Amino acid sequence: MPLIIISGYPCSGKTTRAQQIASYFHDRIASSPPNTRETRLRVHLVNTESLSLPRTVYRDARAEKEARATEYSAVKRLMSKDDVVIADGLNYIKGLRYQLYCEAKAVLTPSCVVHVAAPADSCRLWNSTRGGGTAFGEAFKAADEVEGAVTLPGGKLEDAPDHGGVGRYPDDILENLIFRYEEPNGMARWDSPLFTVPYMDDAPDLEGIWNAMVGKDVVVKANQATVLKPAAEGDYLHELGKMTQEIVSLVLEHQRNSGGGGTLPVPGCSVPLELPANDLTTSQLQGIRRDYTKLNRSHVVGKDRIRQLFVEYFNSRFE
Repeated sequence: MPLIIISGYPCSGKTTRAQQIASYFHDRIASSPPNTRETRLRVHLVNTESLSLPRTVYRDARAEKEARATEYSAVKRLMSKDDVVIADGLNYIKGLRYQLYCEAKAVLTPSCVVHVAAPADSCRLWNSTRGGGTAFGEAFKAADEVEGAVTLPGGKLEDAPDHGGVGRYPDDILENLIFRYEEPNGMARWDSPLFTVPYMDDAPDLEGIWNAMVGKDVVVKANQATVLKPAAEGDYLHELGKMTQEIVSLVLEHQRNSGGGGTLPVPGCSVPLELPANDLTTSQLQGIRRDYTKLNRSHVVGKDRIRQLFVEYFNSRFE
């Protein structure tokens, strides 16, 4: 069923908000009338703790990419029409949120983003009180392990809801993640509907999230980008690789002649490329191309749509 993507700075209270949402959904499901659609729903909470991912994976680019892939795969495996998946990770890259949105769209289930908004200075302070060397952090970790703690599938409701995670981020990793964070934008379809939760609020808009995800009027329609067509054009993969490479070559040629930044028209496409101010390297462009190709390898679309969908994906990575 729904996919709820939690996003925010490290140590901003994302796990606490995710657990509040999970508890609310459990209560609503338990109180639903018998033999209704709601009673079949199961709630899953996926986060770095449930996947045993250490905070230090964000120091190395390769380890970070593998960690994102692990979280992405775990969320993808759980998605179905009878499962509510709460992706409680950093989800700090727009491209990753776009991929999760597409996966939800492919299984015809709604998705939303919950942005936990907290000042960077507060996150630094909260990080300093967590486990990993401080007396408070060790005491909190011990309290979390006492007998009788409430457990949900994939996650735990800790005794101190304002300190959802246990591990402490090293200072250099924390600063790097805050610097690289890409804030959700409610105008982008993959970040919509967007629920922003200020850090001083007691709880998110739980009723609004429930209605947006499980409400009777919530209908997700398939589109060309996500419908699987098993018997479509036989040379689709060839055309996918060829057309995306043409666009990559077009960007490289433009950068050699005119430098970075600005818009770049693409032949046969109504949407122009929105280039970042700094020049992109060949490896960066090929990385974007590979990510898009992996995402759309089985989502067959018409040849006339390949260029436009790739351009839209490219632009989403730099908005």
